[in-house]
Amino acid sequence: LYLTGHGKAGFNVAVWGEPEEPLVLDLIQGDVSAEADFDDFAFAGLHLTQPELRRTAVLKYDSEAVKLEFNYAALHDTFSYKQNPDGLPSWFAINRFEQTGWVTGFLEFGDRRIEWDRVGHRDHSWGMRNWGVPHHWKWFISYTPDGSRIVNGWIWIAKGEWGFGGYVVRDGELLPVSHIKHHAEYHDDMTQRRLEAELVDVRGETTQLTLDSFGVVKLPTNDSMGTIIMEAACRATIDGDEGAGQFETHWPTKYLEHLIAAQAS
Repeated sequence: LYLTGHGKAGFNVAVWGEPEEPLVLDLIQGDVSAEADFDDFAFAGLHLTQPELRRTAVLKYDSEAVKLEFNYAALHDTFSYKQNPDGLPSWFAINRFEQTGWVTGFLEFGDRRIEWDRVGHRDHSWGMRNWGVPHHWKWFISYTPDGSRIVNGWIWIAKGEWGFGGYVVRDGELLPVSHIKHHAEYHDDMTQRRLEAELVDVRGETTQLTLDSFGVVKLPTNDSMGTIIMEAACRATIDGDEGAGQFETHWPTKYLEHLIAAQAS
């Protein structure tokens, strides 16, 4: 969900899994009034309220293809990537919050209804993003079913330099990440297959993460570089404990096409 200072708004609603094509993909754009804000925001079937700032939120959406409701309550304080040693690059945002919480509600599409009473995640950025500056990034979130172990990571390369963001939560204690060792495997079309990562926090302690993808959805950004964002739904382990996760990659389309062609040759 985005909102610009000129009243342009838009959001994506995606339901995806093992099929190659998303089960639902609503891509919405339009205009809102100058008075719009995210305390009580309604637009094109979506309604977002935030009863308690940075702690709770209620998100509802209703269309012909899908209906959903998130009732969100934070498990920890909002985390800014400015708290990481590498900080937050200006091309990405003025500020960026990540926060894991507990979600209740439901999802309905087709003849299916899925009830939620489990861990979930949200993030929020301020300012215009220059999608074309980074060569590539990997972003991920993973958690165990009870929320006692949470791992958030962002690995980026831009202007020839690496940077790392994110945090780990162990039994309620949140620690910023210092750096991340990582190795990713991809399918022939460069969609995500697997990520192995070792996150080193600011105390020097390590957390081992694996993410195995079972479904990918592709989201265009419509920027001048033809950037594409690919979201992978994943089965996860955190220090051997089973969980769930999401693994996102950023690629310039021309480079992505070159990689795919090179693998086929």
